[in-house]
Amino acid sequence: MVARVLREDLVGVQIPAARLIYNSRNNFMDKNNLVFIKDATWDEVFDGWQSREASEPGWIECATKIKGWPDWKTWRQYTASGIKADSRKWTIYKIINPQEEIPQMLVGPYTGWQNRLPQKNVLTFAQMLDIPKNYKEMNQNDKVLGIANNFPSSTQFIGLKRQDTGQIVCFEGHHRAVAVALAGRDGRPINLSGEITLALADLETGEEKLLDETLVKGSQKP
Repeated sequence: MVARVLREDLVGVQIPAARLIYNSRNNFMDKNNLVFIKDATWDEVFDGWQSREASEPGWIECATKIKGWPDWKTWRQYTASGIKADSRKWTIYKIINPQEEIPQMLVGPYTGWQNRLPQKNVLTFAQMLDIPKNYKEMNQNDKVLGIANNFPSSTQFIGLKRQDTGQIVCFEGHHRAVAVALAGRDGRPINLSGEITLALADLETGEEKLLDETLVKGSQKP
């Protein structure tokens, strides 16, 4: 199989409100971080998402009782429509160094996560944990801690590569990403020996506004 590797160089972005700096040396797109596996359709990517999440009672309750949708599928399809997921070209990559790379993904456009941050759609998981309140709460989050103690032997994240900055936005996989970031921050052992992949599509320059629009729209049934 032929490997295809992505690389971008970024300029550090200072975040005064949180006294945080995005360090370009830890950019997700550094050399050899992603290796091409195959091209994919959105239906394939969505099927993987559904297999990871749709049978969990907590997510079903969120979709139906909290968000007002008839089922998990229609809820997540509505969310995906905000980024025009079904019209994008998707590619599957293997993440070579997940312990270093996953914490540098940007937190995705979801109110439950973005409400923890002083600036929307620009901070990484590592930066989120630099905020003391978030660090404390994630250290007490049963779902995050459960994942950290029993990380899936094979799992996939869904992401969008921002062409304006070269950064990767996590569109699906937030609890897993926090578990990895928390373990790395605290020096805790976490088993990342399985195959960890990323389903990735480009977000062209100018399309980053879709992240803000998706965040504002939310996922409540209209």
